[in-house]
Amino acid sequence: MNYCGRFAPSATGPLHLGSIFAALISYLDAAFNRGRWLIRIDDLDETRCRNVYVDQVLTCLKAFGLQSSRPVVYQTDRISKYKSAFSALDELGILYSCDCSRKKLPKGFYPGFCRHRMGEPLLDKMATRINSAEANACVDDLIIGSHQTDPLSDFIIKRRDGLFAYQLACAIDEQIDGITHVIRGIDLLSSTPIQCLIAKKLGYTNPKYGHFPVLVGPDNSKLSKQTFAEPVNWETPGQTYAQLASLLLLKNTPDTIESAESWLSYFSTLGNPRALISSTYQTDTFPL
Repeated sequence: MNYCGRFAPSATGPLHLGSIFAALISYLDAAFNRGRWLIRIDDLDETRCRNVYVDQVLTCLKAFGLQSSRPVVYQTDRISKYKSAFSALDELGILYSCDCSRKKLPKGFYPGFCRHRMGEPLLDKMATRINSAEANACVDDLIIGSHQTDPLSDFIIKRRDGLFAYQLACAIDEQIDGITHVIRGIDLLSSTPIQCLIAKKLGYTNPKYGHFPVLVGPDNSKLSKQTFAEPVNWETPGQTYAQLASLLLLKNTPDTIESAESWLSYFSTLGNPRALISSTYQTDTFPL
C-alpha cells in the first residue's frame, strides 16, 4: 500500500503553535514512511472561513517547509460529492431530521428525541442525523493502541443551515484523496468511529488512524483559534521548531536561526515520529 497522509486545517484564522505541531507530526510520519503528504483546506463553514485566512495558512506552511505533494485541495470544490454521498446514505434509510435545539438537549450523548422520524422524508431547515447503532467505538490506534471511545450517539451530518458537517465531509475527503493514514491530535479521536461508520456505509476503505497528544496552555485548555491561541511567526520558523523540540525533550537541535529546511532535516534523523511521541509523553496533552 502506498502511504498517503494529509493535514487539513480550517480556514478560520492563522495557524498557531498547536497547528504547526499537528502539521509537523503528520508530515514527518509521511516522510518516514516514504509517502505523500497532502494539504486540504477545510473551508465549508461559510460563516467563519475567509480567503485571507486561506492565504495566511498556505503562506505559513510554506515558510515552515511543509508543502503538499500535490496541489492543495479545498472542501468547497467538493459540494457535489458531499451531496451525492448524502443521498446515498439517505437511500439506506439511516438518516432522520432533527429539530432539537442545543438548549433542549443535555450535554454529551444525544438521547434520540427525533429518531422516530427515521425513514421519513428529510425536512428542510432541520438538521440531519445518522443512526449510529452500527458504529464501532473501539479504535485500533497507531500511536496509543486499542482504545475504547465513549458511546456514540446519533450525530449530525448536515446542519440546519444546509451546510454539510465536518464528519461527513472528512470521511468523503479521505476517499477522494486516497488517504491511507490520518495522523492527528487526540482531541479528534472521538471523530474516528463516526467517520469510519460513514465510510463503511458508503463502501469505502477506512484509512489507518493515529492520534497524538495536543498542546495545552497554562490553563490546561487546548491551543485553538477558539481560545485565541497566539499565531506563529512564519518569518522565524526556527524559533517555533525549537519550542516544539523542547516539548519533545530533544537534544542537539539546530539553532533557532537555522532555516525550516535545516530543522526538517534534523527532525527526519530522529526516526519514527510515532515512537518519539509515545516515548516522550504518556498523557493526552503536551503542557507548555
